[in-house]
This record gives sequence, structure tokens and C-alpha cells, in this order.
Amino acid sequence: MPRERYYTSRGMVALSIEGPGQGESRAGGLAVGLTNYERAISRYIDHLAALPEVDPQRIGMFGIGMSGYWGSRAAATDPRLAALAAFEAATGDFQTIFERAQPTFKKNYMYRAGYTDEAAFDRELVAHMPLGDLVGEITCPVLYGIGEFDELTPLDQALANYERVTPPKEMRVYENEFHPLGGTAAEVFRFGAEWIERALNGEFAEPSRDVRHYVHRDGHTTNGTANPTWWLGTTPTTITEARLKA
Repeated sequence: MPRERYYTSRGMVALSIEGPGQGESRAGGLAVGLTNYERAISRYIDHLAALPEVDPQRIGMFGIGMSGYWGSRAAATDPRLAALAAFEAATGDFQTIFERAQPTFKKNYMYRAGYTDEAAFDRELVAHMPLGDLVGEITCPVLYGIGEFDELTPLDQALANYERVTPPKEMRVYENEFHPLGGTAAEVFRFGAEWIERALNGEFAEPSRDVRHYVHRDGHTTNGTANPTWWLGTTPTTITEARLKA
């Protein structure tokens, strides 16, 4: 299990969670709404902070996919979260994931959210889900990682979201990877755990920290930018606009 391989083996306390709309919580009738997942994370932080073996000032979160999205919301609303590593997070406009990706993504999320009426789902929940300027409220060091061809969040939107984050931050874009990050999964889990440990140890506290990497298939990185080579030095309008607002 990842918690034993990457966390407890480092001497870290690890808690794996099922939040609203997931697993047994959904089977028990608890659907996910717009804000209840981050409120659940706050309750998990309460639990961890009360454990004698946990330093309440050093609690971080690792999330993949929607967990990266929910982790972003939690980091923006609960300053006790001291580090966030989010890979494949849905940080775009949610039109791609729910209108252009395979239909199962939308059907599954409608079930998680307790909707059977698609129009009501779009109107009452989806319209309010984009993170927008909320990530500007994040105060802890944050790491985002995404495949350059992620099917659920277009890369320009992921990088625009990154521009809105103001604290110490890091971005990794993986060449020729899609949403599962299948070719780099082992690295993602290992690197994410190592990064969280270093962040909780205070290594990334410099307020101006902005580290960007484009990770090539052969393992080497282009540092200082996360833009793919095929952009040929151009910057999409979505990123420029987000940069001006940040």
C-alpha cells in the first residue's frame, strides 16, 4: 500500500480517507457537495492534530485526480494544512471533464453528488465547481503535477490555475502523459511523498518560490518552465489572463 511504502516507512503518520461521495460514505447516503469535502478534511485534521504522535503544525496532504481538486479547496479554506501535493487535479473549467471526456466521468460524479437530473447537476453544482480565484487563498507550499495531454483538464487551464497560486509553489508537467499518468505513476507517488516530507520540514518556505519543470520521457527535465516544447514559446491567453489577475 502507498501509505506503508511511501509514508510510514519514512516515519510519517499516514491517514487514507474516503470523503463525501466516496466508497462507504456514499453507500451510507453521504453525497459530495460543493464544500463538504473540504469540511471533512478539516475534521480529519482535527483528528490527526489530537494524536500524540502527530505534530499539528506539520500536517500535509497528497491527492490524485479529484482528491487534488478537493485538496486545493481544503488548502484554501483551512490554514492548518501545511503542504499539498496534487497530481492530475481537476483545476479547469469542468466543461472538458463533464462534456468532452468519456461520459462515465459525469455519470459517476452525478452519482457521487446524489443527482439524477443532469440539468440540475450542471446548474446547481458544476457551474460553481471551477476553483477560479479560490486558490489565491492557499497559504501553504503546494505542488501540482499533470500530464501534458490530460483528458480532463487542458494543460493551459492547469497552468492558469497554477498562476493564481501565490505562496511557495512547484509545477511538474509530464511529457506525453495522459490523465492516468501511467508511465510515471511510481515516480509520482515517490516524489510526492518526498516533496511533502521536505515541505513539512520547512525546505520550501521561501515566499517567492516558483519552481517549474517540464519532465521529459527520458527522465531529464527542462527547468524554469513547465510549458511543453510543442507550444514553441507561445503562451495561451488563458495563462496570460490568469497571470495578470494573480
